[in-house]
Amino acid sequence: MFSIHFIVHSISSRKSRVLEKNIKILFSDRTKYNFFIKHSKHKGHAVELTKKSIKEKANVIVACGGDGTINEVARNVVFSSIIFGIVPMGSGNGLARYLNIPNNILEALKIIKEKSIKKIDVGKINDDYFFCNAGVSFDAFFMRNYNYYNQRGIIGYARAFLVSLFDFRYLETKIDGEGLNQTSKPFLLLISNTNLLGYNISISPNASIFDGKLDLIVVEKMSWLKIFLFFIMTLFRYYPKIFKIKRSKINYVTLHSQDKNFVYQIDGDFVAK
Repeated sequence: MFSIHFIVHSISSRKSRVLEKNIKILFSDRTKYNFFIKHSKHKGHAVELTKKSIKEKANVIVACGGDGTINEVARNVVFSSIIFGIVPMGSGNGLARYLNIPNNILEALKIIKEKSIKKIDVGKINDDYFFCNAGVSFDAFFMRNYNYYNQRGIIGYARAFLVSLFDFRYLETKIDGEGLNQTSKPFLLLISNTNLLGYNISISPNASIFDGKLDLIVVEKMSWLKIFLFFIMTLFRYYPKIFKIKRSKINYVTLHSQDKNFVYQIDGDFVAK
């Protein structure tokens, strides 16, 4: 008997109904499958539900939601024998897009049923695991505002972006490790495990979740005009030399800052220092 636990977080009741209907159809054979559907109701709840599923000896734990839910579930099964699955039901769906997991709920569930399994890399910043990216500069301020306003979708991203332009402070950051020894006040300092940020946006085109490395991307301080141009060019994955971008393949890096506003984000979730 294969025990599959689905941890579901969706702001759409329609998506949740479609998910549950298709789970019951695909995994109806009770001689093969024993499935459980658990609903995450608030931030951090998916962590609790995942830990409970681990105690209940789940063979597979599936995160059904956005990048935040995926991180909350996946961080608890790192280095375990439990198979981790994804049904993308969020807005950005960066990790799912990178792994070519369909946004269609039924098609994503079919991949789980077929047991199409791959081993992937994982990053860690302080005590927090990340699967897509972590950042300590503009993106951290951006995610803080995005989570604060709690307005999802592309409109929420646009609002958080505009607020962050006025909110952001360039922080002096010391970067050490593997041939790196510099002090910078970067606009972006991103550590990437994949080449996608969500919505198919990328500023780390060479990052791979299968190469055993992380990609460090440092974008130096820019004027407001260059910032707008930078994000427009990013949509087309075009990075002219006017943007001072330094990319490095790393196993580890140490970041230091004395500023009390030094904060970071992991997979789109804001984390205080």
